[in-house]
Amino acid sequence: MKRTALIEGCVLFLIGVCGLYGGLTSYVNRDARTQSSAMAPGMYVLFISVAVMLTALVYVFLTYKKVPRRTTSVNLDKAQAPWMSAHVICVVSAFAIYAYLIQWIGYVVPTIIFFLVEFRLLEVKSWKRNIVLTAIVVAIFYVVFIKYCEMIFPRGALLE
Repeated sequence: MKRTALIEGCVLFLIGVCGLYGGLTSYVNRDARTQSSAMAPGMYVLFISVAVMLTALVYVFLTYKKVPRRTTSVNLDKAQAPWMSAHVICVVSAFAIYAYLIQWIGYVVPTIIFFLVEFRLLEVKSWKRNIVLTAIVVAIFYVVFIKYCEMIFPRGALLE
């Protein structure tokens, strides 16, 4: 269990480092015309990359904090999980479907569906709490990225 969490955390942290490098490269090599924008090219990538790296660190920390230090031979069988568990595959699949749907349907509808599914996969049992969390997260993302950062998200090929 600990080894699996460590591997997942390291992979997630490495993805964040790659994003950080890409964001820094985009920011340093930016066009002079974009200097007045609220979010110059690469800044949102930097922000997300730092968030991914912090998420990886917190994930590994909380996993090590929750797993008991002593386990019996009976608990070892239950604690060992394959590296690619069904839960991880479901989360990655939901993200892949979201990335595919966003180009066809647009930003809003797939984002709402994505967060409803993700919160359910993260074991938010109550549908009321799931809907409220989804509404809050989608609203925050909309305000930050579309209104404040003036990013243009796809409207969807089916809707154009």
